[in-house]
Amino acid sequence: MTWIVVKYKKNKLNECKNDLKNKIGDNIKFYFPKIKYEFSKKNKKIFKELNLLDDYMFVGHEKFSEIKNLKLIEYCRGLKSILKNFITNQNNISDFIVKCKRHEMNGSISNSFMQDIDNSEFVFLTGPFYKKIFKIISRKNNYFEASINNLNLRITNSSLIFKNI
Repeated sequence: MTWIVVKYKKNKLNECKNDLKNKIGDNIKFYFPKIKYEFSKKNKKIFKELNLLDDYMFVGHEKFSEIKNLKLIEYCRGLKSILKNFITNQNNISDFIVKCKRHEMNGSISNSFMQDIDNSEFVFLTGPFYKKIFKIISRKNNYFEASINNLNLRITNSSLIFKNI
């Protein structure tokens, strides 16, 4: 199977998927890793689901190994663009998908996925530091140390939800 990376219009995801299915065939695969989190707002718990890749998704099919077949989907409804160089990056794309699936629990990516990412900034999606940007200083088995505006914190791995920015 050959994977491509496509950018889609957020409000047209279902149209895009259906149009791709109609033009390529039923055995097409879609994958977009998601994270689920909850936060409190005005004493109510709100549950959110967020696509880890924002408005990008992976689309897999055998026909994508031939460039000419991309012309079939170039003008699908809801499709913004197809990222180039997907043929040369098949190993990287497949490795990323396998890594995401390895860290999935109940259809969403767990925080353990972020443990493999270093030298990057993150943003909290829950808790008292909601929407604060931080950097990971060090990682231990059950916790990590983070820095928010020169304030160092020790955070347990399972207590908060965050994403890479």
